[in-house]
Amino acid sequence: MPREVTRVTFSRIVDLSQEIGPDTQVFPAYPKPAFTQWTTREAHGFLAESLFLLSHTGTHVDAPWHFEPKGKKLDQLPLETFLVRGHVLDVRGLGPKALIAKAQIAKARAQLHVRVAKGDAMLLRTGWERRRGTSAYLFENPGLSEEAAKELVRWKLGLVGIDTANIDHPEDGRYPAHHTLLAAGIPILENVANLAALGASRFFLIALPLRLKGATGSPIRLVALVE
Repeated sequence: MPREVTRVTFSRIVDLSQEIGPDTQVFPAYPKPAFTQWTTREAHGFLAESLFLLSHTGTHVDAPWHFEPKGKKLDQLPLETFLVRGHVLDVRGLGPKALIAKAQIAKARAQLHVRVAKGDAMLLRTGWERRRGTSAYLFENPGLSEEAAKELVRWKLGLVGIDTANIDHPEDGRYPAHHTLLAAGIPILENVANLAALGASRFFLIALPLRLKGATGSPIRLVALVE
């Protein structure tokens, strides 16, 4: 049976990914990405690089296994999980270290004026991307409350993303949003970029990870096909 992706028509492509390189911002516990020239044209006839980076570098997906001992690993997730209709949930206006509340996401959804179907992706636009490159981007971001995360689960979403490095409140070491979403089998996209280019447009989302066996996550090239 043909899947919906075969019927998608679009007018433009929007890249929602951060560039990955030596200057990509990562948490202190993570190593900086490093690309090392491995072959030379003189010795081998071609160039190739070795890549050293964490699986949660840049724009990436968290598989349930990242936090949940019984959760699926990256390679166990169905491919169609990452090829879905997408929506931008506008929750801008929050200050540093604010909680994104259930009432706020409910209000933002009411403003979408489109049907949100089971398995769709919801990308939370906090506006925090403008802080990228500063300490505040990593340590002062707005974070999703546990009640709001439970509400997203009730919406029966397939993916949830956010334009911050951490979907949780930066000072909540219990990671309630991560646990709530991943325990429900909903992968999380973090470090989503360029949501301003989407606005209220309707789009189809491509969020394909690398096929990494047994991994907790993967960098992705996140792309929106805008109708």
